[in-house]
Parts: sequence; structure tokens; C-alpha cells
Amino acid sequence: MSMSAFKVAIVGLGPKGLFAFERLLSHLYNSDVAKELEVHLFEKTGNFGAGKIYDPLQSDYLLMNYPNRNINVWTKEYPDPLPVEKLSFSEWFSKRKNCSIREVADAFAPRGVVGTYLMECFEKLYEVGNSFCKIKKHKAAVFDILSMGEKTCLLYQNPESEYHSRLNVDELLLTTGHCSWKGRLESKQNNAVRAESEPGTIPFVYPLQQKMSGIPENSMVGIKGMGLTFIDTILALTEGRGGRFSCVDNGALLYHKSCKEPKQILAFSRSGLPMIPRSSHEGKKEYKPVYFTQDSVYNQLDGNGKPSFEEHMLPLFKLEITYRYYMVLFENYGLTLDPGESAETLQKQIENFHSKFPSEPRFNFGNLFSPVDFGDPNTKRTPLVYFKYVLSQAELGSEKSPFMAAAMTWGQIGETFNRIYRFGGMTPDSHEVFDKKYRSQLNRISYGPPLENMRKIIALLDSGILNLNYSQNPEIKAVSNGWRLKTPQIPPINVDTLIDARIPTNSSCKDWSKLLTRMRQRGEVREYLITSEHTTYRTACPEIDQKGNVVAQNGTTNSKITLYGTLTEGITYDNDSLSRTRNNMASSWAKGIMERNVKLELKP
Repeated sequence: MSMSAFKVAIVGLGPKGLFAFERLLSHLYNSDVAKELEVHLFEKTGNFGAGKIYDPLQSDYLLMNYPNRNINVWTKEYPDPLPVEKLSFSEWFSKRKNCSIREVADAFAPRGVVGTYLMECFEKLYEVGNSFCKIKKHKAAVFDILSMGEKTCLLYQNPESEYHSRLNVDELLLTTGHCSWKGRLESKQNNAVRAESEPGTIPFVYPLQQKMSGIPENSMVGIKGMGLTFIDTILALTEGRGGRFSCVDNGALLYHKSCKEPKQILAFSRSGLPMIPRSSHEGKKEYKPVYFTQDSVYNQLDGNGKPSFEEHMLPLFKLEITYRYYMVLFENYGLTLDPGESAETLQKQIENFHSKFPSEPRFNFGNLFSPVDFGDPNTKRTPLVYFKYVLSQAELGSEKSPFMAAAMTWGQIGETFNRIYRFGGMTPDSHEVFDKKYRSQLNRISYGPPLENMRKIIALLDSGILNLNYSQNPEIKAVSNGWRLKTPQIPPINVDTLIDARIPTNSSCKDWSKLLTRMRQRGEVREYLITSEHTTYRTACPEIDQKGNVVAQNGTTNSKITLYGTLTEGITYDNDSLSRTRNNMASSWAKGIMERNVKLELKP
């Protein structure tokens, strides 16, 4: 390739990298480029378009928690996408299954199938893009990035080679996803040499089949974390080992053992509560917040300062949830709830309702985060009973279940919250309180797994393989050849292997990958701090400007390096890997390249 070519690189070709690649090619296709351009794509797995998370070879029991209807590589932005067949995932999947789009749109597909779709879309772009610019794929890991005057130098290594390579580029987009926060994991894996007698641990579960293969059948296993990754892990240890589920008359599932499973799997987390499962129909109807709006938040400030989450936002969120809960409850009684113009109007209607139906329990916000049945909130439920309760409510859905209407509210106001939260929009104390106290709890109730997965978890509880007796924050202690779990209520129990089934997050700069850490040590990036006159909050996120360009230690913005996706979490909120609209840095990045560096005139 020509040494004089203008070079652009995307590091991380999962969905976010794919979206950016699509926008870049669309801008290039619709322009008269003044000089030759090369596009270099780096994806260490070789799954261009899918990355590790959507590996097309993973088992079909690993399901999305994102409905098929929402998955679409192709955007309606200007300029139009390239002239290739542009199928949404539902259209593509219906052709593959030889069925109607309606049959697959409102469902959750296997992650591997979504990965196949993403990779096919990438290949279409790659083939057409090569007709008007030079594109090179690198199955390689970028381990360092150096700013060198007008150029940015990438140091990288092919996983199958011991030799390092380097490439100077003019523009760089980083979309490295959750592996951006694996610093502590990498440190443990590379530096800790365990004695043979030290207890077995698995600090990160992916790739599942490889990581789970060393766990002996009939052994005792502990799993830390009860989120989406926990579900993947337990299914890999059961269904992935030849166990199977069958449907019984009432729609529940029955698990049939293969005798290759662990003897027992003990799962636990800080709260001990499951993520609330969701029907694929949730979110299908657009919801417009009534009380939790930007105006209602900022009107409390009288133009002064930033909002506080607990003072200015949480009361409005509770009011929105209360409204959603009673709106469905009223409808179940054949009544209509008028939100009115104030909280007082809403409360009067609620009081009138309870005077007519005194046996109906009042809504309590705190009960969303406790193992209670909303119909009998004074009694705490055992894990199995509570799991079955939330499943029954999820099966009813938020149109009929007041509980689900309340639980799904956070997801329905998420975009409004993101517009306030992003780029230090709240006070420093509020960001810290939200990140450390509320974020995980709200994600648990609003972004849960498909109903089918919760039915499987309940079947495994019924079978005795899954044990939740130690589910709420047990004391963990290393003992000879294992780990001991202990709670105040019951005798301690030992497990042979302890699995950490939590996704890495950026709680401090120690979580940053080696790549980001090297860049920070040289001053090429710095941590984003939210400051006020009295306090500072460290977000543990690399600082960027509104366009995603990194900010160096000296405060200068480097427009040649842009971050997108999970890398911006902490400055932005909820970077769903398949969303084309949430915190979209890809479009501004592609447009910026054209404006800054490739002197162009748009084609008519």
C-alpha cells in the first residue's frame, strides 16, 4: 500500500466498530476524495463485525436479552448506507428460518446467530468498500498507541505470532468494549503463580466452553454474581454438558440431568436477588415520561448549578414509577388514572382508590429491591418462591402486572436520564452516589434476561443442582483445596471452584487495560474528573470531549483519537453494544474525518 495514503484505523470490530465502519464507508462513497485512503481494521478474535461477545460459534442456548426487532446494522442517517442488500436482523433471520418476519421480530435470538448476521453485514461492506478504497483486516491485538506528531502509531501483535508490528495512522477510533476494564484480571492472570494446593478460581468466564471445561463433574461450584453472565455460566455447566429441558403441562420446564454436571452450584451476590426477566414484547410500545422529564428536573434549579440525583431526580423517578404502577392497577379494576398536572392530583386518586379497595396493598418503592410479593409485601420469600413470583409477573408483562410496570420504568426513562447524566451533568456527589448505590440495582430490575432463561434457572433450582441458600452476600474464605461460604443463618459449606461471573467495570483506573494504562502513564489520556467548588469525583473513565476525542493530561484535545461505546461509560450512560443511536460517536467521527482531513465535495 502507498506510504502516502491517508490512513484510518478502527480498533475493535465488534458491533460498535462495525457501525463506525459503515458510517465511514458511506461518507467515502458519497464523496470525491482528494487523496488515496486506507482503512485498517483490528479485531483480535478474527470475528469482524461480531467480536468476542457475538462469536457465531457459541452455543444456541446463550440468548440475547435484546429483542430481534431492535437489531439492525443499517441506519437511516445521511448519507445513505452503501448500495448493498440492507436487511434488518428480523428480515435476515426470517429468511434464514423460512418464516414470516412477525414470527421472529418479537423474540430473543441466540447470540451466535446475531454474530453471524453481524459478520455477514461486515462482509458486504468490506466487499463493496474495497471497490473504492483500500481496506485491510488485521487479526491482531493492539497493545500500545503512541502519539507521534501528526501521526498515531499502533503497536500490535497477531495472536499466532511472537513478532510485533507497527502502523502509523492519521485517524483512530477505539471501540474495545468490556476488555477495556480487564486490567486487574490481566494482572492476576499474568503475575499470580498459584501453588497446586491453592483453591481453584475462574476470574472471568469467557470463552465459556474453554473456561468451564476444567471443572470436574460432580464437584461443588460457587458462582459470584447473579446477573446475565451468571445465567450463561450455569447453562454452560448444565445444558452445555448434555443436560436438557423439557416442557411440562403448566408451561414450566423440567431439567433432565446428564450426570456430567457439577454436584451443586451455589450462586450468590451482594443482594441475593435475580435480575427481573422480560418478555420480548417489553419496550415495544413507546413510552413518554410524564413526571421524569428534563424540564421538570432543571426547573427545580432556577438556572443555577447542576441537579442532584437524590434531591432533584430520584423523587421524580419514584413519582413516575408510582404512576406506572397505579395506571396498570387501575386498569385491572376497570378504572382510569389521570396523571393530572401535579403529584397532589395523582395522590388524591390513589387515596380514593385505597379507600374503595382497602385490601389492596399500597405501592412501596423499596419493595422493588426486596424479595417480596407485592400482593403480600410483609413476608419475605425464599429464593425459589421469589424467582417464581417474578417470573409469573414477567409472563403477565407490564401491560397487566403493576409490578412489571414499575420495574420496567427505569428502562423507559433511560434516554432522558442519559441526557442529564452525560459529561458530568449532575453534581460530583450525585454521580458517585448513582454509580455506587443505584446503578446496579436499577439495571437489575430493568434489563433482565428472557423469560425462557428464567424458566431454566427455576428448573435447575427445582432439580437441586442450583443452590441459593447462600445467595445473599456470604462470607468467602479460602480453605484447603477450596472455598468456604458462610452466612449467619446456616452452617458453612465448601466449594471446589469459585467462578467470578461478573462483567469487568471501571471502578478505578486500576481496572484499565494495559493499553489504556500505558497511554495514561505517558499523559496521552487522563481520567475524567467531575469537579465542583467543594468536591471532586473520579469517574475511572478516560476523558473525552462531546465528539469522543480523547483529552490528554495537559488538557489538550486530540482529535486524531476517538473513543466509542463501553470506553465512554462513566461519562455517558448505558452504552448498549447493539444500539445505533445511544451515545452515537460513530457518525460524528466519520463525518469529522471527512471535514478535517479528506478534502471533499459531496456528490450531487
